[in-house]
Parts: sequence; structure tokens; C-alpha cells
Amino acid sequence: MKIIKCCIAAYLVFALGQAYAQQASVAGQGYYDESDFGKFYLRIGINLPQGHLKNKFDPAIPVYENMGKNGGMQASTGFNFELGRYFFFHEDPIHDLFKVGLDATFLSLGYNAFEWPALPSSSGSGKYDLTTIAVKFGPVVSFNVFEDVYADVFAKFAPTVVSSFEAPDFYIEDGSGNYTEFSFYSDNPILFGWKGDFGVNLRYKKGTLTLGYESGSFNTKSYYYVSDGAGTEDGGIFEQKMPMGIFQVRLGVQFQ
Repeated sequence: MKIIKCCIAAYLVFALGQAYAQQASVAGQGYYDESDFGKFYLRIGINLPQGHLKNKFDPAIPVYENMGKNGGMQASTGFNFELGRYFFFHEDPIHDLFKVGLDATFLSLGYNAFEWPALPSSSGSGKYDLTTIAVKFGPVVSFNVFEDVYADVFAKFAPTVVSSFEAPDFYIEDGSGNYTEFSFYSDNPILFGWKGDFGVNLRYKKGTLTLGYESGSFNTKSYYYVSDGAGTEDGGIFEQKMPMGIFQVRLGVQFQ
């Protein structure tokens, strides 16, 4: 009987040891350690304008038309900053490979400068900037690719406000008595709209590389007044959609 009990005890010790070893091996790969999947993140990077936002400004057409589908905005490379957190819907990874959750960006800041060429301005200038402030939220799927390498695929909605530290408001004269007054904001220094943010976040341990694309447009109202110097005048408030497609590259850290 003692021999049987000793054998059973030895077997239990061996079995528990094997189970512990297997679980430790899996946890070492990040499968059972929730912190390995990461939650809080801090990211900073560059804004690369795309499409109409990047196209060259056309001085042969009215300024406000360059803000719409004609001409271009000629935005230069800017920068962005994000602070956010993942909220996973479950603790254990599905099939030991991935988690599903909500990606919530509490604060997203963006900045791009603009310079419109060939504007013979007598006051003001063709230089200005646009600053965006947004929150973002949407689903994220986080994959444990292998060992300490993870990939997070996200798709977020982004209510966004746009403003300017140096709003374009200038007076243009061509030397022959013709002049134009232009103001980017006709009555409101802040624009609001919805953008979308889609991309992937690649992570090795705590270091991250995020590639994303922000799409969307804003309804703008521009004051535009024209006179030929001989009593003929024209102008008014012009409405157009200002597209703001931006490809973003960010480096950051992600931690528990």
C-alpha cells in the first residue's frame, strides 16, 4: 500500500510539474500574459498629405477653388501625436493567438503647414497652418504573430475639429487696380467633421510602428471679395468640401 501511495504521489508531482512547464512555456510566448498584448500607448510621428491636400496650388483659379476639387492645397509634411488604450473584450487569447477589443484614442493631435505660391499679396501671405484635434474609437484585433511580435489591425471613427494658429486672411493686388480679399474662415474659426482612421500597428516588446490612413473632408465657408478697380465688384460666401486625406507613420511605446 505504501508503495502504491508513493507511486501515486510521484505521478502527481510529475504531472503537475509537466503542466506547470507547459503553461510557463506558453506564457513565455505571450499567450497567457495579458500585459504582453499591451494596453496603453503613446505615439508620435509624421503626417504625409495625400491627393488634393498634397496637389500643387493653382494661382490661375480663385483661391477658394483650390480648397475644393480644383487645384490643390499644397500641404507640406506635418506631425501627429496620439495617446490611447486598448480595451480587450476577453482575458485569454482566442486559440492562443489573438484578442478582440476596442481601440480608444483619448487625444489625437495633428499639424500641417501650407504655403500657396505666386500670390502678389500687399498684406497677409499665402502661408498658414491647419491643426486637428480628435478622439478616435473603433474595433481592434491584436495578433500574437510569434514570440514578442504583435500586429494590431484597427478601424476607427474620428470626430475631428480643425482650426488654425495663422488662419489665411489676406489682401491680394495685381498692380493694375484689381484686388481680392480672402478669408479662410467666413464666420467660424473652427470646423468640425468626421474622419476615418484605418491601419496596422506593429509591435516588438514595447516598441511600436504604426501605419495608418486618415480620410474625410470638411465643409468650409470662405469669404471672397473681388474688385477690378473700376467699380465692378463681385464676391460672397463660397461653400466647398475640403478633403483631408493623410497617411501617417508613428513610432511609440505600448505598455500595461
